[in-house]
Amino acid sequence: MSAGYLQDFSIIYKDALFDFTNQLISEPQWKNLLERARHAELPKAIQQLQAGNITNPTEHRQVLHTALRALPNSSTPAMNAHIHEAITIREQIRDFVSKLHGGQILGVTGKPIRTVVNIGVGGSNLGSRLVTEALTRYKTTHIQIFFVANIDADDLNEVLQQINPEETLFLITSKTFTTFETMQNAAAAIQWLEQRLSLDRHQIIARHFVGITAEPQKAEKFGIDTQYIFKFWDWVGGRFSLWSAVGLPIAILVGMDHFEALLAGAQSMDEHFFTAPLEANIPVIMGLIGLWNIEDNYAAGLSIAPYCHGLRSFPSYLQQLEMESNGKGVDTEGKPITYRTAQAVFGSVGSNGQHAYFQMLHQGNRQIPTDFIAIAEDPQIFAGHQDQLLANCFAQSAALAQGRHYPSEPHKTCLGGQRSSMIILPKQDPFSIGLLLAAYEHKIFVQAQLWNINAFDQWGVELGKSLAHEILPALHGEPIAQKLDEVTMTRIAFVNTIRSNHLKHS
Repeated sequence: MSAGYLQDFSIIYKDALFDFTNQLISEPQWKNLLERARHAELPKAIQQLQAGNITNPTEHRQVLHTALRALPNSSTPAMNAHIHEAITIREQIRDFVSKLHGGQILGVTGKPIRTVVNIGVGGSNLGSRLVTEALTRYKTTHIQIFFVANIDADDLNEVLQQINPEETLFLITSKTFTTFETMQNAAAAIQWLEQRLSLDRHQIIARHFVGITAEPQKAEKFGIDTQYIFKFWDWVGGRFSLWSAVGLPIAILVGMDHFEALLAGAQSMDEHFFTAPLEANIPVIMGLIGLWNIEDNYAAGLSIAPYCHGLRSFPSYLQQLEMESNGKGVDTEGKPITYRTAQAVFGSVGSNGQHAYFQMLHQGNRQIPTDFIAIAEDPQIFAGHQDQLLANCFAQSAALAQGRHYPSEPHKTCLGGQRSSMIILPKQDPFSIGLLLAAYEHKIFVQAQLWNINAFDQWGVELGKSLAHEILPALHGEPIAQKLDEVTMTRIAFVNTIRSNHLKHS
């Protein structure tokens, strides 16, 4: 490695290694980034987040997700009120999980619940799905957990074919309790239960449905028993919500003690972020290097490569966390942004990705940094597997940085110079997973502060939702309130023609 780069650019925190050496950054470049952070008053912004003073101005909400895992009396009086709210809900969850595991929660026919289906989309799905996959080894119950997010009927139907209606509990996870994908799937689940149980829908909903929402009155109106309604708050953004009641599937799978260990890992990273100096602050380093790659190295994207089967959904989770947060075109004053902000996040389990898209990383002509995530612990399920996994992970990072030249065979040459970070967790346990996820949460906060954007709204998502509501009547052959664009009208006409022709010949 060139002497011009920082030679040991790494931090060990809570036995986890965060190594940025292969980002190939020089000391002057790093000093410039730190100076930029200070000029942007990043330390002040971090203090404001800790105190609960950061807001989401376009949606008129506070930003208080760190209160979900904070310790009592460890923050400002205002934050402590929210911390105690979160603790109260956790106690409700603990009681519910204990009864569920003990077979005390029964379906409408008197059989104990053996299957839980979480119906939610976006932040009401991705975080809990990721963590339940990551912590499968810590499963403490016989209860099976499924996730349904897609409005495509096949997603729900595949799950319904595997479960017993008498023994199934559906978690309806929606902040507003109006999310159209979620409510459509919930309605289909009710219909399915009615057909198979031949009982009154009100009885079915009361015994087979749980509401997880910031609008508990809507869940109650829906027919859910109040003891099965778990509240979270409008100050919890969807992509930051797994630490709240949205994480109920996690608590069901691994038990409340392990769920709280997950929170403890995140709280530990919060404490580090709030107190460590900029130059030794893990999320700050992650954020500044990511910003540098986007702006100075014209990175075409960010590859996420977890060498861990349990983290197979991590790239999808980070797509929402990073791209929904920082994929913005105006700053906090509403002025158009002329510089690059968020990049495209993609990836897969690293041991599979290296046989697919890694070819482009090694020999393509664009800079695409990679975040490698590995686990030091050897679970010893099968001898030799973990060492093979780690050998491949370390080899790919080294090869991307160093490359290899074949003067007489240029088609084999890999130029190197591709940047990467390496995160090695000591174990695949709840604390370490919490630590990892909170680090990425704070990374996007750092970048948002330096880009002067609001990381906590998502109006682009809202536009698509509103247009879908306008298009839906036209697909039913009904008149629409306002004329849609010609391209969309042509596509609707094509679908309606195809459907009409099929009906004629059926």
